[in-house]
Amino acid sequence: MPPVIHFNHAGASILAPETVELIVAHLRREAELGPMEAGAAVADRLEAGYARAARLLGCAATDVAFGTGHGQLYGDILASVPLKAGDRVLVSRQEWIGNVLALKHACHVSGASMSVMPWDETTAVDVEAVVRSLDPDVKIVALTWVGASGALINPAEALGKALRQAKSGAFYMIDASQAIGQLPVDVSEIGCDVLVACGRKFLRGPRGTALAYISPRLAVSMVPRRVDDRSAKLDVGRAAIHQSAQAVETAEFAVALRLGLIDSLERALSLNAFDTRVKLNALATELRNRLTDVPGVNILDLGRDKAAFVTFAVEGIPCQRVKELLAARGITIGKNGVGYTPFDMDIRGITEILRASVHFGNTDTDIEKLVQAVREIAAEAAEAA
Repeated sequence: MPPVIHFNHAGASILAPETVELIVAHLRREAELGPMEAGAAVADRLEAGYARAARLLGCAATDVAFGTGHGQLYGDILASVPLKAGDRVLVSRQEWIGNVLALKHACHVSGASMSVMPWDETTAVDVEAVVRSLDPDVKIVALTWVGASGALINPAEALGKALRQAKSGAFYMIDASQAIGQLPVDVSEIGCDVLVACGRKFLRGPRGTALAYISPRLAVSMVPRRVDDRSAKLDVGRAAIHQSAQAVETAEFAVALRLGLIDSLERALSLNAFDTRVKLNALATELRNRLTDVPGVNILDLGRDKAAFVTFAVEGIPCQRVKELLAARGITIGKNGVGYTPFDMDIRGITEILRASVHFGNTDTDIEKLVQAVREIAAEAAEAA
């Protein structure tokens, strides 16, 4: 079976062949030596992963937590933040549904309230308007850095700077799952308290992996809802919670997948993050420009600064059908429904989008094949109308 032309890196990227072999090799060692014995043999490598993640994020190794997915880490961290009745939670218009559900549940349990932050003419978070809305009751400011439904890059650093200047005591939480691996990330510059990202997107790590930054300010005040022998220790008859990012980790994890994530972190570190942004943006811009010229294609991208993907729809044909027709031609892209980013898509009055995302493996020939396939599908839809 010939390899597919993959344009779904924003959903889940294809692992580097070396990363796949590393994961498989460890599974073989588990079968040969025993899982615990194989894990013990790579203990130093696993510990080194914290330093690799810290370098990529711009923080201390003790501020890094690993997990099994974005939703798991985000939910566990959020559940550890003390909220009470009367507290306010501010979220971005582009907030991912998993975050929305976790935040709504936290508000329901605690009696806090949630509202969407103001946005500017580009639909990005309006930093000045957010600052004007701050008061002592605001306990969490949640931002999705790169939304799933329009390629928009939110001003994460500008918002963090504004929150610090306003001397807000709110915890600043960032969903960076679509940002890490394509944008430079430095939590010390951003000024956030939490940054969570899954490994499977532009970072090109395996599914079932994730990483997070947790600020020391938040770590010392967290009250985890779930505790085990990784997040706490027995101290004079009581459970003493670790006052570090380790407080949200679990003792049990897939060692092979963690090794794959560490390998992906090292691959990202071997590249210049700013060069990566320039190269991926150039690929996405080329794809966006070519699709713009296709009759019957509507580009749905938003924002002044755009991420390494293009969102669009084809007139007269459901997005799912377009995705299927492209798959039959050996081309994979993403399709998102309103459930992915409910606030943004409801405001825009759209229910579905197609999303083609690029990475270093995509060539100009790949782009031409995708554009030509979309051109043919759009022409067939127009003819059938």
